[in-house]
Amino acid sequence: MSSVRRPTAGIDFGTSTTLFATSRAGVLGIGVGDRQWMPSIAGFDPAGQLVVGEVAEAVEGSAEAAIRRSVKRAITEGANSVTLDLPDGRHHVRADDLIVALLRSVAERGPVVRALEEGATLRLACPAMWDAQQRRRLVALAQQAGLPVDLASMVEEPVAAGIAWLMDNPAPTDRPLRIVVFDMGGGTLDIAVLDVRGKELSVLAALGTPEAGDALDARVAEDLELELARLGVDVESLPDPGGARQRLVREARTLKEVLSDSDEEFMTVDPRIFGRAGEIWYAREQLAEAFAPQLDRAEEAIELALRVARISAGAGSAAAIARTEVDDLVQGVDVVLLSGGMTNIPYVRRRLRRYFPQGTRVEHAYEPPELAVAAGLPGAGSFVRVNVFRPAFDVLVEWGGESRTLYEAFTPLVGRAQIVGGDELRYVRTGRELSLPVEGKGKLKVVSYSGKKLHASLGDRSLDGHPVSFSDKFEFSIYPDGRIRLIDGGGIADGRVEDWHHLDDADKP
Repeated sequence: MSSVRRPTAGIDFGTSTTLFATSRAGVLGIGVGDRQWMPSIAGFDPAGQLVVGEVAEAVEGSAEAAIRRSVKRAITEGANSVTLDLPDGRHHVRADDLIVALLRSVAERGPVVRALEEGATLRLACPAMWDAQQRRRLVALAQQAGLPVDLASMVEEPVAAGIAWLMDNPAPTDRPLRIVVFDMGGGTLDIAVLDVRGKELSVLAALGTPEAGDALDARVAEDLELELARLGVDVESLPDPGGARQRLVREARTLKEVLSDSDEEFMTVDPRIFGRAGEIWYAREQLAEAFAPQLDRAEEAIELALRVARISAGAGSAAAIARTEVDDLVQGVDVVLLSGGMTNIPYVRRRLRRYFPQGTRVEHAYEPPELAVAAGLPGAGSFVRVNVFRPAFDVLVEWGGESRTLYEAFTPLVGRAQIVGGDELRYVRTGRELSLPVEGKGKLKVVSYSGKKLHASLGDRSLDGHPVSFSDKFEFSIYPDGRIRLIDGGGIADGRVEDWHHLDDADKP
């Protein structure tokens, strides 16, 4: 048997770009020229041929409405199709076809081909906010594209970013290091609260919102349209207002990137599109003003994640946690890690430094931060990872050839309403909700997607295969501290998920 350790690799299929990394070489260039990334763009060229990546990017300049950026958003939004203007008219195109074409292009690029030929274990990143259906959809599309992945291969994007940082900044073994990851890319903002002790990584909260770089691009494009109006250009009256607005979004994206390093930049008004020539100047402070409402909402998401983390760590009742002031919630956070291209904007760091206590480190998870997720994926196997907020297992009840899902993997165990309302903190399903029998026998079944067997028990028996006596009082609950309770015709049985044992002292004052 060979003693050579099998390499690992990871694909970060992002909203704006797609990146690839291996355990042996780090982030590798899969783009054209000196680019490390492939653009996550797909659509159709003037001849009606499906194109992706750099080819689609080249087409975009002359046929804006036939190309779709951020096609990954279709999974986030649950959309089956996207609308594109093709040579023979407007069409609804299957989003999955575009995604498969993108991922197939990734699978055919040299560094990816070589890594898979060497037998590399492949990991795939996904937003923290995605549920089981969204994760399964991406896995199925990646498999169609020829990539050997499954649900156990998936690593949440902010977790991967945290691992990228931990590879160079080992966590202590005598106490948990509390980390908040702020991962803002093109399509989603993901926030994770991690406790790390040595090589044990617990995800106490992993939340997200579908509002990130694309939303800011749209907001800046609105500013540019107002400036055009001052020059006497009414976009709505142009021959192709839709194409003109897409061009403004492209210009907004460029301005946003340039203003990360400059105080002011201009957009050249193209007379072929807008009917006249000129320049529109845009300042960094204007960008901050446009960005401010979005970061207000981002801070609200951070607050919710910190409350969920306290719940996951068993730090008090829902009512007490709901009453906790933000100034108290942020205490005990050791490090805030910035990941994703949007965190290059200086205003992001400025806001987060103001939000967290002075002693909290606020720094990039990796340099540059847009590579953080890809850089961390190959190292994910070095950590024992437990997702306390969205556990990676299903629990089913089976009887007489039928079954019902009591808990579906990656479903949050607690929600905003429970925290705000002070409800009992648990995920619960009843027999009435699931239309279960009111009498007879069945058994529980556990399906783990973490790649490892789930160690969980009820009473003195394993959760997997535990007998069930149906009754009209049937109830199954999972608590965020790892406790499990089954109420059935036989009474009450209590147990726990053993992998959460280290949470007992995870919370900090």
